[in-house]
Amino acid sequence: MMSTQTKKFWFDLFLNNYLSSIIRKNLFLKILLFTCSINFLSVGIALLVAFTSSTGPAARMKVREENRQQNLAQILYLYSTPLIEKWISDGKSASISYADKLENILDFEPYLFDPEGNSLISRKISPEFEALLKRFRKDDNPVIKVTTANSIVVICRIVGSDGKTYTAAGRQGRTRKFSIFPRDFRMRITISILMLTLLSFLLARHITDPITKLRKATREFATGNLGARVSETLGKRQDEIAQLGLDFDQMTSQIQNLIKDRQQLLRDVSHELRSPLARLFVALEISKNKASEDVMPNLQRIALEAERLNTLIGEILLLNKLETGPNLRSCKLVNLSELIHRIGEDANFEAHSRNVSVIIAPFPVIHVNGYPEMIHRAIENVVRNAIRYTDKGTTVNISIEAKRSEKDPVLLTIEDNGPGVPSINLPHLFKPFYRVEGDRGRKTGGTGVGLTIAYRAIKLHDGEIWAENSKDGGLKIIITIPKKMIAT
Repeated sequence: MMSTQTKKFWFDLFLNNYLSSIIRKNLFLKILLFTCSINFLSVGIALLVAFTSSTGPAARMKVREENRQQNLAQILYLYSTPLIEKWISDGKSASISYADKLENILDFEPYLFDPEGNSLISRKISPEFEALLKRFRKDDNPVIKVTTANSIVVICRIVGSDGKTYTAAGRQGRTRKFSIFPRDFRMRITISILMLTLLSFLLARHITDPITKLRKATREFATGNLGARVSETLGKRQDEIAQLGLDFDQMTSQIQNLIKDRQQLLRDVSHELRSPLARLFVALEISKNKASEDVMPNLQRIALEAERLNTLIGEILLLNKLETGPNLRSCKLVNLSELIHRIGEDANFEAHSRNVSVIIAPFPVIHVNGYPEMIHRAIENVVRNAIRYTDKGTTVNISIEAKRSEKDPVLLTIEDNGPGVPSINLPHLFKPFYRVEGDRGRKTGGTGVGLTIAYRAIKLHDGEIWAENSKDGGLKIIITIPKKMIAT
């Protein structure tokens, strides 16, 4: 069993690590704690200087005690002589009665001792007071003034009319505890701390709020919102952070213009290429009707290359569409089960020419929220890519894993039985026109943008797609698609 101290140690360690990790990751808390620390340190230094100065509370307290000692000494000198005379002339009873009157009227406890140190009036003497009397008798000082924890004591020597030296003492209780702080000191400190904390909070908020807005705009821009700007949300600020916001807006505007120009260039080039391609197809058909048998293979080769070029242009236009973002109205509930089976049937028809079959592992009906055309193109491109590179006489395996929770995404795995890809090339497979040297070359066909389209289509659905080599050889493409898209 773990002891209580051990549990407390681990709990404190966990709490400290947790809090420190939060503070390290939060600029607002860093600034808030720093400014609060500086303010509290300043208050502490101010209080220290105030209390240790010659006019501070500690000095005033010392002066107050000295004044009370002086007042008590004057009272003692003034009334001790009549008290001694009462003792000499009228005896003990009269002197006790007089002492009681002094005590009631002046809040002053008189004591009287003969030269031998015997008490002449009945008074209870505390051990603390007895120690002061012994010290007084040993010293040659005519008077001592002492402030104890509970009272102020003055002791002096007075010569009576009979020529004897009597010891007179007066004790005045400290009726209330004296504090160096004002009565409302706690309230003042509390209000000061609250005000300093509020000012620190406002300062931290003033610094971090525009940074938070800049971070939000950066995320929006990274997710494809090229119109994200931040300067309009910063108000009338003209400091360095506002300048940073203006620089960010200028950068995003330039990037947005560059991307728009590139997309427009792709559209224009694709359009200009398709017009002569259409005329080329017409010319090929006419040539086929008039050509001899020995020329026909060359014309068929030209037709094949022209068809590949036409397909490439279509893929580029689709890629351009994915970059600009599809129409949000096309987003709807997609029956992923039906879509995958339809892709599998079409892929099997294409794969029979290579003696390859597509096997789909059983899975329940699954629905996701997204763009049907984009999901279809993404999965179809990956499956066709697997058919293209898997060895003849093998299979392409498709499996789906979906948990019941809406938070868990759908996990789709497409695995071929081909030569695989060197590990160093895996991160680059989804780049446009990227090709791996060796078996996965241009001889297999394809436009070079199929996986790029799949990547951007999946990213459009807030999903993930990555490639890894199978343990038994071949390439495995893993796709995750959230059941509900995240609003951006």
